[in-house]
Amino acid sequence: MTSAAQAPTTFANPEVLRFYEELPFNYHGSAAAQANMIRASDSVAAYPALLPLLRPGLEVLEVGCGAGWLSLGLQIHHRCSVRAIDFNPVVIQRARELSRLLKQDVRFDVADLFLYRPPVPAELTISLGVLHHTDNCLLALERLCREFTRPGGHVFIGLYHRHGRAPFLAHFEAMKRQGASEAAMFAEYRRLHSSLIDETFAESWFRDQVLHPHETQHTLTEVAEVFEACGVELLSTSINDFMAIGQGRAPFETETRLEKTAEAALAAGEYYPGFFLALGRRGEGPGGTR
Repeated sequence: MTSAAQAPTTFANPEVLRFYEELPFNYHGSAAAQANMIRASDSVAAYPALLPLLRPGLEVLEVGCGAGWLSLGLQIHHRCSVRAIDFNPVVIQRARELSRLLKQDVRFDVADLFLYRPPVPAELTISLGVLHHTDNCLLALERLCREFTRPGGHVFIGLYHRHGRAPFLAHFEAMKRQGASEAAMFAEYRRLHSSLIDETFAESWFRDQVLHPHETQHTLTEVAEVFEACGVELLSTSINDFMAIGQGRAPFETETRLEKTAEAALAAGEYYPGFFLALGRRGEGPGGTR
């Protein structure tokens, strides 16, 4: 029997799990409505950096899949072979229901990303808006690079940005200090994020963005350091519109300016959560070396 001292360590946050069990992120009022949206619209199209990597049969692992909207989109619209995990059993139940409704065979499993061991490393590992809700985001990123992604494979992540996120958080913190009710903050969020129509869907976004119990914010510089330590080459980032690194505006030099971008969006009444994406490729050699 494994002793307590030998037990694997997890940095999954139990308060985060309880919060998202009440109402998961990106959740519709009915599975049928969510299935129709996945079928009608290719969710992967929102991430153009991914599109050149996709092909039928590509082995993809999504870490923190939620209700499965991206995983199912990858299989339905791009015929990838997808496995997906999330530590929230509520969303995995919905994801499995959606998979049945859509007649897909995505493998959805309840799993803690700090303890999970994939059967085989993936050709493409994706984690969007998840790692910053753990108690050790950078270690989680390291696991994605070293243990979840095969040599020569790709890692695609999305995290809250330290500078780009600050104005949004400050705006709602100021409302809280002034005694605003949750209903008032929800109304303000709906004003900013006016494209959300389904009421349950909108509430799930509001809770995720404003009421979440724990998140951290990060920089591309931090991500690049983890990538380098793991033998992963940073290929592109949303911070410079996915230009090749070294072309156009150098993303490391400009990322602090995202705070001004976020302030301008807020002043214009526009939704700007302060979220960034990064794509890397693991080296072919042992340990990911190139």
